[in-house]
Amino acid sequence: MTKPAVTQLTPHHLCIAVPDMEEAIAWYGAILGFEVEERFHIAGIPADGAFLRRPELRIELFQAEGVAPVPEHRRSPNSDLRTAGTKHIAFTVPDLQEVLVELVAQGVDIAALQRSLEQPMLPDGDPLASGKPPVCSLFVRDPAGTLIELMDRRQAPA
Repeated sequence: MTKPAVTQLTPHHLCIAVPDMEEAIAWYGAILGFEVEERFHIAGIPADGAFLRRPELRIELFQAEGVAPVPEHRRSPNSDLRTAGTKHIAFTVPDLQEVLVELVAQGVDIAALQRSLEQPMLPDGDPLASGKPPVCSLFVRDPAGTLIELMDRRQAPA
């Protein structure tokens, strides 16, 4: 293997375009626990921005004039794979089944879930119905339709 061009690399942030900054800040705070670190405006675009932060990660939100909505085919993890480019961000959680209960209670838009790593992600109209195996991975949508994956830490690849 040849030496890579970039030998030291540390994650800093990911960026998400949103149609409503206040709604996005509220959702990322209430659902994923991010807090506003900094807000700014770029007049030359024009766009408003905000850095949200948890100790381990920053998310940068941008609201530009005339932002287009997330296309329908990008709102489902299985069809989104058919479009080149960045797909989603994934987070691990200690107990995804416990998180699922809270997501449902808070009315979060659950796009699809996976109950076995050998099975595809599928929508589920009643993810908490009795008799179903626990989830190992799921996708939620933020208010704009951006996909975010949550994985059970005990089953996620190391």
